[in-house]
Amino acid sequence: MTGKGRLLAAAVWAFWVCAAAVGAFAAGAQEQAAKDYAEAAKAMSSGDTAGASKALSRIIESGQTPPAILVTAYFSRGAIYHAKGNLDAALSDYDRAIGLRPDYGDVYANRGNARYAKGDKTGAVADFSKAVELSPFSALAFNNRGYFYLAEGDPIKATADFDRALNLSPKSPEILCNRGMARLLRDDPQGALLDFQAAIDISPQNAMAYRGRGLAYDALGQKDRGAADLSKSRELDPRLADPVPAKK
Repeated sequence: MTGKGRLLAAAVWAFWVCAAAVGAFAAGAQEQAAKDYAEAAKAMSSGDTAGASKALSRIIESGQTPPAILVTAYFSRGAIYHAKGNLDAALSDYDRAIGLRPDYGDVYANRGNARYAKGDKTGAVADFSKAVELSPFSALAFNNRGYFYLAEGDPIKATADFDRALNLSPKSPEILCNRGMARLLRDDPQGALLDFQAAIDISPQNAMAYRGRGLAYDALGQKDRGAADLSKSRELDPRLADPVPAKK
């Protein structure tokens, strides 16, 4: 899975935390903040991240938002900044969220991604491990740490974390693709093929799943099928280039 795809997945999960807070907050005194949350959730569901960010900023800047709600607003706005590649703004919001609620595991999972993208590997792995410690039932936490291990060349540890993530979220095409890549790196193309096929069954237009399945077919010696899947992945997402052929 690409870095961008991973961050987008994290942003979506983070925002659902924000949306879930609307009902609880609406019963309180700050009616305007509840309306802003509803507006942010509606904007995000329609793909209007700019509108969602503005609504969340109103909540953050009002000066009247209770800390329990403020932390979620920072988390969600940080995830939007993160998905747009504004890592400094994302890190600032994640830091504020953690300052308000140090036991919020999913914020550490997102901040770990941002730190890794900034080249802070030590900070990233510390955040990923903290996320797993605080949120042992969070697929996001295990997936993000697994991707860190995968990117750092440890597919065995990565597979273990992706297994845990899939136990918690078995129908996530993103996590299936991640585990498929880890299995490819462990010279298990048959296992990888199963993961990529499962991802395609769930998400038939998933370009990364077709790319991964193409690589798995190629590793199994089914060159024509591999080439067809790589072509399909490029058709779905032109940004995906074919892999460089291995030297013989």
